[in-house]
Amino acid sequence: MTAVVCIGLLVGVGSLGVAYGLRSTSPSLAVLARSMSRPESSLPGGPDLSTRRRLGRSVVGRIDLDARSAGARWSPVRTGLAITGRTWEDLVAETVVASAASLFLPPVLWLIAGWLGIGVPLGVPVALALVALPVGCSLPVALLVREARRRRRHVRSVLGTFLDLVVLGLAGGVGVEGALFAASHASSDWAVTRMARTLSKARDAGQSPWTALGCLGEELGVEELVELSATLQLAGTEGARIRQSLTARAVALRRHEQADAESEANAVTERLFLPGALLLVGFLLFVGYPAFSRIIGGF
Repeated sequence: MTAVVCIGLLVGVGSLGVAYGLRSTSPSLAVLARSMSRPESSLPGGPDLSTRRRLGRSVVGRIDLDARSAGARWSPVRTGLAITGRTWEDLVAETVVASAASLFLPPVLWLIAGWLGIGVPLGVPVALALVALPVGCSLPVALLVREARRRRRHVRSVLGTFLDLVVLGLAGGVGVEGALFAASHASSDWAVTRMARTLSKARDAGQSPWTALGCLGEELGVEELVELSATLQLAGTEGARIRQSLTARAVALRRHEQADAESEANAVTERLFLPGALLLVGFLLFVGYPAFSRIIGGF
């Protein structure tokens, strides 16, 4: 029975490989144009795995995810990819690998158990595979959203210091654009480097820096950058008192970051209540078991 299942799995995988090779087509010119016009990310990331990229590119080119993901439902995924410096090819490849692993891992474990002489019904690995498949499909997206949330918090913390440097530049008699450029080149942090690249591209394209920062905030999903863009636009077009506004915004960002840190610490403290309660119950059982056993043995 085990040999028959192994042969069936091998034949099925081979058939899928042959069908994939026969159906694989070259990407269209539109997909190639979008890939060439996509800006390279300066964010830190892992090595460029050619096999993973080829797998993801083939899937993305076939289903045209750039056009299908234009709705608001895909907005967290788009902004997560932008802020983490990853592409649709990376996400699709990770989803395919995780789905395949979650689908084939229970049968493999069932075969190993049969080889060791442990009798497990066939319905158990089938049920586990059906349950693990949606988990494997959604796991890369969940990890992406979690990493994007962490990076947005980092951007907010960096933005407060960035605004302080801009205020110092304005106090020294530098204009708004000059203060923005000087503050964006004062650190090698990836968030500041991303803002510096955006401002440099806006200057080369003849675009206002506040408009570029607003577009960057919408791309990364950072609302504070969009609000900063509106404040800078008022200073650039209406002559508003920019120094006081930026100082107040920097203070508000630091208070918001402090409130987030306090709420996270409180959440960790609440999560520690259950392990402490379990330790207390275990200690009480350990201390009271001898007396309880003597009472039970006396009857």
